[in-house]
Amino acid sequence: MSSLDLTTVRKAPGAVAVVVFSLLAAPLTARAYDPDGLWKVVSTKCVPNQRDTGNPAACIEVNVSKGVDSGFVVLEDSDPLKPYEYLLIPTQPITGIESKKVLEAGASNYFEDAWAARSYLITLLKAPLAWDMVGLAVNSAEDRSQDQLHIHIDCIRWDIRTNLRSREDALSNRWSELKLPAPDHPYMIMKLETDSLAESNPFRLLADGISGAKEHMDLETLVLIGAVFKDGKRGF
Repeated sequence: MSSLDLTTVRKAPGAVAVVVFSLLAAPLTARAYDPDGLWKVVSTKCVPNQRDTGNPAACIEVNVSKGVDSGFVVLEDSDPLKPYEYLLIPTQPITGIESKKVLEAGASNYFEDAWAARSYLITLLKAPLAWDMVGLAVNSAEDRSQDQLHIHIDCIRWDIRTNLRSREDALSNRWSELKLPAPDHPYMIMKLETDSLAESNPFRLLADGISGAKEHMDLETLVLIGAVFKDGKRGF
């Protein structure tokens, strides 16, 4: 099973951020030579095909119910090394985590949409996935190959799940440092005691919650992982 890989991500000094953390390898090897490859797929194939024929190919979903500027597509990752991963991509041009568009008033909460899209991962695997077996991730500017915002939807390494469970008592709704065994990088982590992202936009939580993050979003890697707490309640 494909999983979020903490060992392949390079972090700039001081660039540690996550909404419940982790990260995966550089995206889309097949399109790495064209930084606009993802946007071309979205803008010249998926959206036009959905509009003209009702078929979202090459994507599996195109959702523009609130308008193209607020919509998204879901695309299966073409990297053969990651056969069980999906990407959620906005239908408006947004370069990445550093774009001011993700923090604008009224901005779409793409993490909320991506969490709902984990259903495609469950269908592909033909097996149930527990709430805390799935994670979402956005790479920093230096750790991505594409200049179009995309959220990875993938499974979580078992050791990361175990580590998070063991540290639950030390976590709160405030950012704190999380040190992981080598070779994994340190992260900042917070706990969200809610099973809905309707009122919690991870981009905003990062920008407003960690000193200097808003001014240097391009250095940040942001990850959201489902959690089941000791009291049985679900969160992130």
